[in-house]
Amino acid sequence: MYTSFLQYDPRVVRSLKRSRVRVAILLYLNKIYPNMSYPAEIARNIGIDATNVLGGLRGMGSRYNGSSSLVELGLVDKVDINGVSYYKLSKIGKQVVDVLESSLF
Repeated sequence: MYTSFLQYDPRVVRSLKRSRVRVAILLYLNKIYPNMSYPAEIARNIGIDATNVLGGLRGMGSRYNGSSSLVELGLVDKVDINGVSYYKLSKIGKQVVDVLESSLF
């Protein structure tokens, strides 16, 4: 079931192969699943600059293409609470991480 999803959406595979930042974000959000987090907290916990985390989550300029961002691909959900943006792993994102972890470990 999960592998067929990865086989049929090459955008997800390409996005994750091109960015260790996106993979690190997904793995961290999986670790805290079903809770959500904000970009600065994600950055602290994975040891990556907050600007790069934002780029991986939602895209930023030419370095992080918005159409390849985790939010745009549906792997991460953005939740706004009182003007603060939080991010959490989506159901599809959870499936993708399960496949990643089963193939890596």
